[in-house]
Amino acid sequence: MDTKQPFKWERQPKAEKYLDDLLTRYREKNGVIRQLEEDLHKHTSTRLFDWIDYLAVTGPRVIDQLKQMGFEQQSDSVYHHPGAQLPRVAILDQEGIAVKVEKCADFLMVHGVSAEIEGRFYGRFRRAFVNEENGCALWVVERRCYPEILPDETGNPKDYLTALELWQTRKRAIVNEEEAMQNALAVADEMISLIGQDLAAWAVMEGERAYWEVRNHAGQAQKNRQDSLGMGWANHDHHTFRSSRKFFPQLIQLFERLGFHCRERFYAGEEAGWGAQVMENPNAGLVLFCDLDLSPEELEIDFAHEQLPELPELGTIGLWCALHGDSILKAGMHHLEAQFFFEELTHDLHQQGIGMMDPFSNFPYLKQAFTHGEQWVVDPMRLDRLLSDGKISAEEHEKFHSYGAVGSHLENLQRREGYKGFNQKNVSYIIKKTDPRHGALASEESGS
Repeated sequence: MDTKQPFKWERQPKAEKYLDDLLTRYREKNGVIRQLEEDLHKHTSTRLFDWIDYLAVTGPRVIDQLKQMGFEQQSDSVYHHPGAQLPRVAILDQEGIAVKVEKCADFLMVHGVSAEIEGRFYGRFRRAFVNEENGCALWVVERRCYPEILPDETGNPKDYLTALELWQTRKRAIVNEEEAMQNALAVADEMISLIGQDLAAWAVMEGERAYWEVRNHAGQAQKNRQDSLGMGWANHDHHTFRSSRKFFPQLIQLFERLGFHCRERFYAGEEAGWGAQVMENPNAGLVLFCDLDLSPEELEIDFAHEQLPELPELGTIGLWCALHGDSILKAGMHHLEAQFFFEELTHDLHQQGIGMMDPFSNFPYLKQAFTHGEQWVVDPMRLDRLLSDGKISAEEHEKFHSYGAVGSHLENLQRREGYKGFNQKNVSYIIKKTDPRHGALASEESGS
């Protein structure tokens, strides 16, 4: 994909309907699938369809149908749709669905199922058979970075855990941010040498989710709901990292080393003051949003790889990083976006005292909203430096010191029709609402 050219993802309603019709048929055959769907809806505000790794169909005659809808062969028996966010289709000798979770053992334990888990512990792909009814099977799978549907026996579990520990214990919060960024690159290289590029990417995001969750109450609450059914964060849609302009090329370099490629650029308009590079590692099933302050004339620049000069004033992204640190360093992710029933999650989290900001996408095929942001304490040394550099006013200094500044969010997302893209028109309004300057004023006015 040429990231300098506008790109528009297309909706794929026929492909989604085909898969949804398969799921309807399998649900009618298998009572355990029906019960899981009901439990997910009731207890996690999520849709079973969004947890499916692949649907299994029988007979080669379906291949022509799949190809007509845009599916392409990914491996010997697996087809995927490169232009849509949809489950895979596997041509097997038995019908059924494979549900993706973070850890098969957690799912089996919660649901009281005793079954062998095939595949190497912490390997690229693991699978367990849950049940079969009326010729329709239910499997549960862990997929970290593998296109096949046969369990993977390669790798050493100790190496994966060692790599994950390396990432979790790196120098992310030290004062010297240049050293911290160089350390992140060095640790990533060490992880890649241990477990390979794609598995290292998975370990990095596993560590980043854990770090973000520790600092995000909404994430903790929703993770507890999903863990109650043994699912984990396997419904993640994308991970969002805010970056200073200074470290943005190094952030992109880090992710490219981990097998991510630059996908489309995201630019919300000339008045927005920020932009993003979307990145994807398709082997690991991971998508990233990398945000930075951006001026209108810089859209034509390869801002993902070219070092940009500092702007006279800090925009929303730059100020957030100046207050809290870059996402890849001290601050952690700005938000994790996962797939839910949009209205149900809004209602169910509200019951736990967690509110949602106004939606910034509200289409039949795409709905998006942030939870209200965490209010984080700001390091006084950062505030003093920003004041002396003329980046914040004395009034803002006092407000940030007294009330803190808005930190991270959980993003509520609902996709339909296989739509893989993002809304670039209405997001600027809500991003401005996440500006720490706005948060400081809101905190003062509410007394919170």
